[in-house]
Amino acid sequence: MINTHRLSLFAFAALFGFGSAARGQVAPDEELKALRAADGLEISLFASEPMITNPAAIDVDTHGRVWVAEIQWYRRAAKDPPADKIKVLEDTDGDGRADKATVFAEGLFCPMSICVAGSRVYVATSPDLWVYDDQNGDLKADGPPTKLLTGFGGHNHDHGAHSLVLGPDHKWWMSHGDTGFNVAGTDGSKIEYRWGGMLRGELDGSKLETVAVNFRNPYEICVSSFGEAFCSDNDNDGNFSTRICWILEGGNYGWYGAPPFARAELPLKAPPGTPFAEHWHFRGHVPGHVPATLVTGFGSPCGICFYEGDAFGPKYKNAPLHTDAGPREVRIYRHEPAGFGMRATSEVFVHSDGDNYFRPDDICAAPDGSLLIADWYDGGVGGHAYNNPEQGRIFRLRSASGALQRVGKPGPYATVADAIEGLKNPNLATQCLARERLLADGQQSVPALTELLQAGEPNFQARALWLLDRIGGDARHHVVDRLKRDSPAMRALAVRILRRHGAEYADALLPLASDSSAEVQREVLLALRGLPDETAMPVLAKFAAEYDGQDRYLLEAVNIASEGRKPALYAALQRQGQVTADKIQLLQLLEPDTAARFVLATIAKNSLADTDRSRLLQSLATMPAEQGGQSVVALLAQENAARAEREAALKLLAANLPGAWKSLATDELLLTALRRLLKEPGWQQPVLDLVADAGLQSLGGEALALARSSATDAAVRERAIATIAKLRLKQAPAALEKLLGDPTPAVRSAALAALTELQSWPPIRQLFGSNQSPAELRAEAAERLIARTDGALVLLRMIDQKQLPEEIQQQVIARATSHPDVNIRLLYERFIPEDQRPKRLGSEIRPEAILALPGDAGRGAKIFSESSAAQCKSCHRVSNVGGTLGPDLSQIGKKYAREALLETILEPSKAIGPEYIPYLLETTAGQVYAGFLLEKSDEQVTLKDSNSNLVRVAADEMVTLAQQEKSLMPELVLRDMSAQDAADLLAYLSSLTSAVQQMDRFRVAGPFPSPDREELELSDIAESDLTAPDLTAVYRSRRDQVVRWELAACDNRDGNWFFDQAKYDNSRGLRSDKVAHYLLTFADSAADQDVTLLVGSDDSCLVWVNGNEVHRFDGSRKLSPAQDRVPARLHTGRNTIVIKVVNHDGDGGASLSISSPSSVQFRTE
Repeated sequence: MINTHRLSLFAFAALFGFGSAARGQVAPDEELKALRAADGLEISLFASEPMITNPAAIDVDTHGRVWVAEIQWYRRAAKDPPADKIKVLEDTDGDGRADKATVFAEGLFCPMSICVAGSRVYVATSPDLWVYDDQNGDLKADGPPTKLLTGFGGHNHDHGAHSLVLGPDHKWWMSHGDTGFNVAGTDGSKIEYRWGGMLRGELDGSKLETVAVNFRNPYEICVSSFGEAFCSDNDNDGNFSTRICWILEGGNYGWYGAPPFARAELPLKAPPGTPFAEHWHFRGHVPGHVPATLVTGFGSPCGICFYEGDAFGPKYKNAPLHTDAGPREVRIYRHEPAGFGMRATSEVFVHSDGDNYFRPDDICAAPDGSLLIADWYDGGVGGHAYNNPEQGRIFRLRSASGALQRVGKPGPYATVADAIEGLKNPNLATQCLARERLLADGQQSVPALTELLQAGEPNFQARALWLLDRIGGDARHHVVDRLKRDSPAMRALAVRILRRHGAEYADALLPLASDSSAEVQREVLLALRGLPDETAMPVLAKFAAEYDGQDRYLLEAVNIASEGRKPALYAALQRQGQVTADKIQLLQLLEPDTAARFVLATIAKNSLADTDRSRLLQSLATMPAEQGGQSVVALLAQENAARAEREAALKLLAANLPGAWKSLATDELLLTALRRLLKEPGWQQPVLDLVADAGLQSLGGEALALARSSATDAAVRERAIATIAKLRLKQAPAALEKLLGDPTPAVRSAALAALTELQSWPPIRQLFGSNQSPAELRAEAAERLIARTDGALVLLRMIDQKQLPEEIQQQVIARATSHPDVNIRLLYERFIPEDQRPKRLGSEIRPEAILALPGDAGRGAKIFSESSAAQCKSCHRVSNVGGTLGPDLSQIGKKYAREALLETILEPSKAIGPEYIPYLLETTAGQVYAGFLLEKSDEQVTLKDSNSNLVRVAADEMVTLAQQEKSLMPELVLRDMSAQDAADLLAYLSSLTSAVQQMDRFRVAGPFPSPDREELELSDIAESDLTAPDLTAVYRSRRDQVVRWELAACDNRDGNWFFDQAKYDNSRGLRSDKVAHYLLTFADSAADQDVTLLVGSDDSCLVWVNGNEVHRFDGSRKLSPAQDRVPARLHTGRNTIVIKVVNHDGDGGASLSISSPSSVQFRTE
């Protein structure tokens, strides 16, 4: 149902990936008390159980009746025969609450949508789209439904056919999840795509179209009167990448069934400064994929509507309104034109303060302008499991001032005049009935529609224009006339309408390619898809020549319009002399081979500007695999190339050779270049890392030689030893055994680690029996083995065989009692006196006993971080601290209630989300790997194992890849905890309601001399620059140096971003001690909210938020993340955060993260 899955939890620690409020279900009126609406808004209860349960989708008809698609029985609870229902709720006495419910239809299976279009009611239940009839208006289906269309993916799965809405073009629009679709229309038209998409068709099932593709699981689409469409899209849990998309027609939105890489690889694959890096999860940073207008982070995004009513004033008009069941919020996303695309802001206007069962999942406008909000009301967000099938609510939102006033009377309409008034109503069902009358009367409606074009309300004009086009004939001349109007939005709409007619209106449209409005130009550019090449190419070349690398949406529009014409367009640019560095992203989409050669030739030019060189290097990472990789190899092989360029090439190879460029692993030019670099001390360590990660077996001999060489630096030898272990060279065990006797301690330790990784036990066993082995090496061997399950079993056997020295044996037993593997703890328990063994829940766990106990969140935090019984932290992060195997849990307390959390812990295999299904992979060499499937392509398969390591296997080396039905998490994972420990842990997880965002770049002004080590007072920049900074300002330091605000990328260390002040200064040839820097970022907040700034600094620092000092640290220290937790208040919209950091001597720098209950986006522009 809801489009975010309850996760299958991971071994040992992963089970603790859920948590929410400690309170359970409350009565409807009690829930209402916990709901908070924005100033000027008033929320009330419209309906609740037992009248309805589990509302999955709603619609509101022309009479204000609420139609509800209930999903009470699905997935494991599915009934045969099906038992879900469509109900109609009415408020017959006008008191604001539903008092009558009529079952319109029953016996449905998992209805994901409800759309009322006059006497027809559309319901999607994958694989089918059904149409019910109610000709007599008794709110009961006249008979069995008609199967209008079939072929939608996702039967009994919530990634299938989702909600239908009615567009101003009198078509239905549908969103579809990534189970794919293959549908034939009633007229023979066909749509097909492997992943998710936005679909459109006539009400009779004809003229099917795919509007945009490659979404993961968009719950619903909404369409404005101007035909602009918007949707939300869900991410894989724990990636903080849910998004809001404005639909660029024909666009590819980048899903392909999986993220391009694991979140942990983000610093390598999309380093700071990468445009649209925050869109990585859906490849928004890769040209050819349309970026979202907003990344909203954590969430379970659901229903959405485009609101055009006046009931709430201008603030809430003409914007998508959206329900997100994860953080339990209803938001508005205001969009405005930005170049050829859109930009957006987010603001929360309804949320719950305390009831974690509130799960808003749909929103619709009523005929009186009020809003109806459906509430799934569950401890979890559904997915493939849910724990509360007996409840559900619907709330009404209205303005707190003034009575609601309906526009027009209810349909159906007998006269054109009444239909015109109905067309003005914000309710989609009412508009549909109005359109039916006006279209039925055809030319007789034209005078009234023409008069409506003169109305002051643009939405009314837009609705009229769509109808005049549909009526056709002379009526369409009014659409053509709008091409000459003053309003850019109206001109753009006219183009949008007329381009649906192919080449018929080309002569009228093409002159607008030079329109003053980018919005109008975009629509003309998209219209080129329907024109003959000879007509389209000159205009297409004009747009391509104007692209200067800045407007990403122009790039994507050109890419869409050039489909089937790309080589010709590249040639046209060459003729115009427009093959330039600033166009590299476009060039690589048009002709990847030629573009790659262009990059290589251009980088070699000494006259090339640094910005262009950086842009060209960056482009190689996002080119198609072969072309980009070959260019990078060629650059690395150029011994006379600048070192910085070769270093950049090596980084690109490190990021892509193990994956997209794997076919180059046997490239002789690459291998020759790497062999040369392995002979140069300054290159050896990064090259060895590349050899290990990419599995370059043919360079194993060079790595082995470096490991053995006593003349080589010890750090390089350590890296070489790790490399030969990772390559699993046949000669590795023998060579490593000899290195256990090396005189260098670090080398011995590295050899021991490598032998452990290779599971080469004989030489390690010999260590324990040899008095000649250093004691510290034997102790380290014991620690390394006991940390692993297989090693712990080796040690257990040695204890039983009395082959382990007493002091080592005691060391091992002590460590085994806190082993992350519960089975190891149990096996070693026999060595612990019975009175010292921990009290455990054991195998007979009573959930009610745990839930009955009050929990201590503070103590639960320690259990999460330190407990050997839980080991949560090894797999999960909270506030940027912890492992990365499982989802980030910083905001998990918003997502799941306490009961749902415990249920999932105790029954981890009951509902496994698709991204956490375990797989077993067997190779031709007999190796077996278990983990989560990240990638499966024709070239390779990538798994993430339980240690968060990425296992890449070439496709031709794979024997089997089998999906497992059991979660990797043991079902008795709580057995080693007491009931009170479990209750405390649940309390802690329930308290985690704030998302954590890290700053990976700043605007930096500095250095400013700071001779007084204790100087922190503001003295270098104007006070106004702390609230409304002028990014073009020029300052002069006391050394008379010119200082400007410069964009600086942060460095990443162990998953944490920090600004390296010494590196920043040294790269500019400036002193880095006794200096101050100002670090600036903007924080766009979705709500007025209290947040916590997590600040680290080396050394002293001052922090201002919107010009107000909020923090001061005066002293010396080494930088680490989150040294200071600083409370601050953000207002809705843009906030300015400035950090002044003073470095006394040595290294210097700062880090910034923000923990917030609602979404916050960092910006530097």
